[in-house]
Amino acid sequence: MTFTRPLSPSSSPIHASVLDCQSDRPRFSRDLGCNELSYFLPSRADGVNDMYLHLGFQAPPELISPQRVHAIWAIQRLRHPLLASRVVNPCNVSCARFEYDVPATVDEAIQLAAEESSLTSSSKEDLLSNYLNGPRLLSAWRTSFLIISRDPERKDGWHLVLCAMHCIGDGMALHTCANEIMLLLGAGGDIDELQRVVGLELDKQNGLPQSMEAALPALPSGLRRAIGMVDDQLLSTKQIGGQSFPKVKGATRKTVVPTVSFDKERTKKILACCKANGVSVSSAVFALCNIAWAKLLARGVVTAEMGAKLPTLMYSALNTRPWLDQISANESFFRLNIGYFNIILPSFIPSESASIHRTFWHRARLAKAQSAAAVKSQFIISRTQLTASKRKEQAIKWAKIDDGEAARTRTGLLTPATTPIKEQPPALPNVEPRASRSNPTPPSTALMGLSLLGNLDGMYTHAAYGPIKLDALTTGSRQRAGAMLLFSYTFVGKLWLCFGYDENGFDRAVVEEFWKEVVGGVDEMIGT
Repeated sequence: MTFTRPLSPSSSPIHASVLDCQSDRPRFSRDLGCNELSYFLPSRADGVNDMYLHLGFQAPPELISPQRVHAIWAIQRLRHPLLASRVVNPCNVSCARFEYDVPATVDEAIQLAAEESSLTSSSKEDLLSNYLNGPRLLSAWRTSFLIISRDPERKDGWHLVLCAMHCIGDGMALHTCANEIMLLLGAGGDIDELQRVVGLELDKQNGLPQSMEAALPALPSGLRRAIGMVDDQLLSTKQIGGQSFPKVKGATRKTVVPTVSFDKERTKKILACCKANGVSVSSAVFALCNIAWAKLLARGVVTAEMGAKLPTLMYSALNTRPWLDQISANESFFRLNIGYFNIILPSFIPSESASIHRTFWHRARLAKAQSAAAVKSQFIISRTQLTASKRKEQAIKWAKIDDGEAARTRTGLLTPATTPIKEQPPALPNVEPRASRSNPTPPSTALMGLSLLGNLDGMYTHAAYGPIKLDALTTGSRQRAGAMLLFSYTFVGKLWLCFGYDENGFDRAVVEEFWKEVVGGVDEMIGT
C-alpha cells in the first residue's frame, strides 16, 4: 500500500491558484451566523474548539486504498460544502463569510479532496496528541481534514480521524458524516464506481446550508419578544454555581483524553439499572460527576469559598435540528446546530454512606427534570436565538482585544494571540441585576462541561459496513488552556467515558482523584 505525505498545518490558500484561474465556476457564499462567528473568532490563533472524531476499526487493506479514500472524501465534500469551504474574515472582526467554489470536474474534486486528507501509519495516541497539542492542522482555508492511519501494532487495524472547525459543524454532524464514510468504504467497488458517484454529487451543485439562526423561527416582535427577553433575564439569575477545579497558571497547555469503556454485559446492567430508576445514562453521568465532586469536598481534597453551600453547575449542549425550518431538510446536515443549558445540583452529600446511593439517584432524577425543562421549554427558540446573539457579541469583544494585543506587540502574526481569559461555559450569558451590598450577585461558575451523546449505535449502521468492523470511538476538540469536557456515549454495545482536559491547567492530583471517583462510581452507584 502507498501512503501519502504526512500531516502538515495549513497556513496559506492551498488551492488559490485553481480558483484564480477559473473564476467562472459556481461560487456560493454567506455570512457566518452568530453561533458560527462565536466559534470562529477565538479559533483564529491556535485552533480553539477545532473538533475531531476518532474511529478505530478492522478492515481488509484493499478497501483502504488512497484512490478509494480520496474519492469517498470528495463525495463528502460535495455533499456537505462547509467541509470544503473557506472562511473569509476581513479586517472587521464583527463579520466573516463562508465561500465555497464548486469544483469544475470530477478529477479536480478528487484532487482537492486528496490535498485535504492524509493516509499514514501511526497509533491512535500519536494521532490525537499531535492534533490536540501540536501545530494547528486546520485554518480558515482548511475547514476540515480527513486522516486514515494504519495501526502499526494491529493487523488490519485502522484509525479514522475526522477533523473539522467547530464553526462549520457539531458532534452530530461529525458522527453522521463518519457513518456515510464507513458505508462507502465498506460497500467495496472499484474506483470507477466511486468516480461515478462523485460525478452525480457534482451535478447537484449543492450550496451552503443556512446558519442555525436563519433556519430557526425568527425572534417574535412586540409583546412576545419582550416576554422572551424577560425569560432570558430571569433564567440567568438562577444560574448559580460556586464549584470549580483549582487551576494552575502559566504552564503550556497539554490536552489529555483518558478514556474508559465498560464491556457489553456491564453496560447492559448499567442501562437496566438506570431504566429501573427512571433515568437515562446521561442523567446518571451528571449525578456521577456531582457525587464525585461532593466526595472530594467532604474529604477536604478540594475547598470552595463557601464550601458545599453553593451548588455545582455543569453545562451541556442540545441539538437544535428538530426546530429548523422545512428548507433545512433538503440541505446538508453538516452545520452547527447547538444550543446550551445548565444542570445545577447540590454540592453536599449525606454523612451516612448508606444514604449516598439514594442521594445519587435523586440527583440523577433532578438532572433529568432540568434537562427536560430546558428542551421542552416554550422559550427554547428565543433562548437559543438570544444566546447565539450574546455569544457573538462576547466573541467580537474578545477578538478586538486579541487583535489589539497582537498589533501592539508587533508579532507579525496573521492571527491574534491566544485569548487570555478564564474558561467560561457556553451557557446563557448572565444578565446581572443591579447588585447591592446587602444582596450581592451569586456566582455562576461552572465546574465542567458534559457532552452526553447517548446511544451512538443508533447513528452507525454497523451491519451495512460489510467486512469493516468498528471497535472504538473517541471524540473531543483542541481546547484553550484550563478547559475540561467529559463525553459519555454508548458505542458497539459498550458505555464509554471520554475525559478531555488540560493536564497542565489544573491541580493534577485533584483531577486524577475526581476521575477515579467518576469511573469507580459507575460500578458503585449504577452497576449494582
